[in-house]
Amino acid sequence: MADAHRIEDPHLYHLFDGEPVLNVYKSDVTNLSAGTPGPDLLKQCIEMFKHATEHRMKKEEEHAYLFQYGITSGLWEFREELAKFLSAKYGDKVHRQNLILTCGATHGLQMILTTIVQPNGVIFVEEASYMIALDALKQFSGMKMVTVPIDSEGVDIAAMENIVREEKSKGSWNVTEEKPFWAVFYTIPIFHNPTGITLPKKRCEALVRAARSLDFLVVCDDVYVLLHYGNAVHPPKRLFAYDATLEGYAGGHVISNCSFSKIMAPGVRVGWLEAPARLINTFRASGYLRSGGGVNQYMAGLITSLLELGLEERLLDILVKTFKERMAALCATLDKFLPPSCSYHRPGGGYFVWITLPEYADMNVFVPWCQKKYKLSAIPGSKFSLTGGCRNYLRLAIAFHSKDTLVEAGKKLCAALVEFLNAAE
Repeated sequence: MADAHRIEDPHLYHLFDGEPVLNVYKSDVTNLSAGTPGPDLLKQCIEMFKHATEHRMKKEEEHAYLFQYGITSGLWEFREELAKFLSAKYGDKVHRQNLILTCGATHGLQMILTTIVQPNGVIFVEEASYMIALDALKQFSGMKMVTVPIDSEGVDIAAMENIVREEKSKGSWNVTEEKPFWAVFYTIPIFHNPTGITLPKKRCEALVRAARSLDFLVVCDDVYVLLHYGNAVHPPKRLFAYDATLEGYAGGHVISNCSFSKIMAPGVRVGWLEAPARLINTFRASGYLRSGGGVNQYMAGLITSLLELGLEERLLDILVKTFKERMAALCATLDKFLPPSCSYHRPGGGYFVWITLPEYADMNVFVPWCQKKYKLSAIPGSKFSLTGGCRNYLRLAIAFHSKDTLVEAGKKLCAALVEFLNAAE
């Protein structure tokens, strides 16, 4: 029997250390599970942060404001520089006053649910969604979680409306000015995790209209938006911009939740919310931010310098070029070797490839078998389903490994799938 009073605390170096399945640093298994940059890319940050620290410390010599409690919405200069950077990268105006500094997208999601959503409300999630977000959302035990279906273009808006309308009719919702939403829809509309899908324009517009008519909040996990690999200058339009410009604006029903984890480094723990005016003051007035004086003040100052010096833009260019090559290499390998009974959607950006297998193929069985026999691992689709569905899907991640490693891993994976599917028929 486990000792309830004993706390295990081994010497670990990172989130994946000690993980039997997710440890991408293990040399004996090629792991296509983790959505994180590898050491080759993270090392780019060392000289960048040395330069940014020196730049920022010179500015702090007179008052050392960076070491004081910050303002609740986050360092003013950080939000100003971030707004300029995002406006240029999105090809769409971002306003400083619409931004709230966070400690990353997971922290942003937690802040949204605790600050502006009814504690007995409903959380809608896609049938396949980011697995750790599902774990985080389950911890809001007073809120009901409900899945909505997706297809090859993303969330099925018509089916979703029917589900949302039915759930709304079941409850009595005491919404207030401080907590104006009875429900929230968590989604990843651009370069979706795990499917790689980007929600088309018509569905984006339909989702905004549905949110307005049924008065629920859409929280967009937009962490992959700037990692676009097509020929267009700018990435797909984020849902927040659709809400802000679509006829019949109703005060704002969309929040864009972003992070530097995918476009810089996860360890910096800095992100931001882009929210409509009617919600910004509620966030600013929250006891959590007022007591803490904002969050991550020091690191926000360093990133301000990274933005001012153009270092983040330079790094983003490197990341996009690298990830584009890695995605192309893996997809070319799948095109050549993937069994005919399997298929996948080629993403226009982001980290992930989502493989569809025959319905009889259970990836919960395949993954441990493949890891043992082929020394290769990925994440079975059921991990991304609230209901335990999607068992015949497999997610591959391209960010951590080199192009050559991904090619060899892709060949090995396809060989393993051929053997497994032949035995399962």
